[in-house]
Amino acid sequence: MKRVWLIISVIWLAAMLNSPAQAQLTTVDHFRCYLVPISPVLQVSAQLQDQFDAASGTFENITQLVIQRFCNPVQKTVNGVVTPIVNVNHHLTMFTINAQPIIMRQVVVKNQFGQQTLSTADARILAVPTGKGLPPNPAPAPPTDLDHYKCYAASGPALTNVIANLKDQFISENVAVLRPVLFCNPVKKIHDGVTTGILHPDVHLTCYSTQSSTFGGTTINIRTSL
Repeated sequence: MKRVWLIISVIWLAAMLNSPAQAQLTTVDHFRCYLVPISPVLQVSAQLQDQFDAASGTFENITQLVIQRFCNPVQKTVNGVVTPIVNVNHHLTMFTINAQPIIMRQVVVKNQFGQQTLSTADARILAVPTGKGLPPNPAPAPPTDLDHYKCYAASGPALTNVIANLKDQFISENVAVLRPVLFCNPVKKIHDGVTTGILHPDVHLTCYSTQSSTFGGTTINIRTSL
């Protein structure tokens, strides 16, 4: 397991719990994800297989990772409806991955913003369960009851007049939620001979861009399995 010090700054997107249109699941938190402006390139050897890959019996090979964003669990309030944090120790680190094939798909999602049809393209992000500590405290081990996610570039209808109060471990503020930018499947990861399976195959994340945050940034200590 690796420990990394991060300086994080303004928010770019909020990841909202999402499930297939026929079900409503609440086993995973919403997340608010913060930009990591400077990060080293990590050379790795890993294989990923999500439900898109499994349908064709293939894996995606990962050779390079760069930390892009760090995600806190977040309490979200929209139109007076409060979605509380389920597990304060669940965090995700979003790594950009080396270029993957572009395969266009359409997915139908349903969450608290309603039902949407998204167009997805190539996989761009691996979201990894992460332990977080505030200096000088060391980061704990990453949680083992949270899935990894593979996230695809996504586009869909913009949201109109959606204001969310987002309250996490860094800040509480109202922001406008704008449009979907990523769609994430839970993913099986094979790394250093260790296979990490999928815990919740029906729980997905849709990531939405938001207006700029007033958060000024901070430094944290993280630990992942990479």
